[in-house]
Amino acid sequence: MLGIIIGVTAVLVLVALVSGYNADITAYYEKLGVNKVNVTVSWYDTSRAVDVMEELYTYGNEELGEQVEGVSPDLSTSLPVKYRTTTLDSSTLYLGSDQFAVCNNYTLEDGRDITAFDIEQRNRVCVLGSYVADSLFQYSDPIGETVYFGGEPFTVVGTYYQKDGGEEGSMDDMAVVPYSMDRTLLTTNYLTSFTVKVGTSNDMDAVMTQLDAFLAELIDSSVGDYELENGNASMTESTEEMTSMSVVLGGIAGIALLVGGIGIMNIMLVTVTERTREIGIKKSIGAPRREIVGQFLVEAAILSALGGVIGILLGFLLSLILGKAMYDLILFPNAIVTVGAFAFSVLIGIIFGIYPAAKASGLQPVDALRAD
Repeated sequence: MLGIIIGVTAVLVLVALVSGYNADITAYYEKLGVNKVNVTVSWYDTSRAVDVMEELYTYGNEELGEQVEGVSPDLSTSLPVKYRTTTLDSSTLYLGSDQFAVCNNYTLEDGRDITAFDIEQRNRVCVLGSYVADSLFQYSDPIGETVYFGGEPFTVVGTYYQKDGGEEGSMDDMAVVPYSMDRTLLTTNYLTSFTVKVGTSNDMDAVMTQLDAFLAELIDSSVGDYELENGNASMTESTEEMTSMSVVLGGIAGIALLVGGIGIMNIMLVTVTERTREIGIKKSIGAPRREIVGQFLVEAAILSALGGVIGILLGFLLSLILGKAMYDLILFPNAIVTVGAFAFSVLIGIIFGIYPAAKASGLQPVDALRAD
């Protein structure tokens, strides 16, 4: 039974861990925000560059208003954030529009968000992620206080809810300011990367088609170029890779089941040899061949089934332990995979029990009774 136990356990644990990894990756992309179109513009002649952000913002919110939820620059930098005597060096500073939060899956916790008026007037205001707010202000209220990004003063007008553990280097280790402050903070004259947040995944293709037509008309090919990227593509690709990996690993682990089946066959052959006299007695008193075959097949199936049950119990236990240790998730093997592994283990026992059973049923009663 040992081969069956190891095989079933390996199949369940490997498939469960791959599922856990897939869930972890999916959760990461969901934190980033799904249904996003990433727009990248490059200019050959910067002297003739146009303000893509303003045009894209207007087009997205007016012409595509029913399908698009927001438009924001995709621009960030790393500057030290200081409040009084406390300084953070790892935080990410984003330059966004008034729709930055919806484009990047942030939810306002306190105060207000950046507004279109802030961007138009180039107001020195900012909204802090939960880690930055907690690290700089502890338990005091940050709203209305002044923080410094690279020496430049900004007034805190709001904070976001924690969405990624609230740790250093996480998505909560951030702040956002109006993108119109790009010249002050980054000395840039134009923006080249943008995010368009689409309402549902069903509208992604339609929105990308319309954006492609819009940008082709807006950007002269002799002056610049643009690229559209489906933000869901990476998540879909990762999911497909994990599914393929799950099948491959499950198949490799299934080899252990075959080895276990061979072990069962060998044991059953030994059993036939040891019980030759018993078989001879049964056949001499009229036991039909199917009864002998059935006896040995049932024994092989029971061995496999017991191994499968023990393997399932171990698989559930190890999946629970490893899932918690590796992904901080409560993982259980998939029900279909569990039933399939058990059925396969029983089938393996029956298949590899056929030859020993056939050999036992083929013994001649006289020869069997002569055996010691």
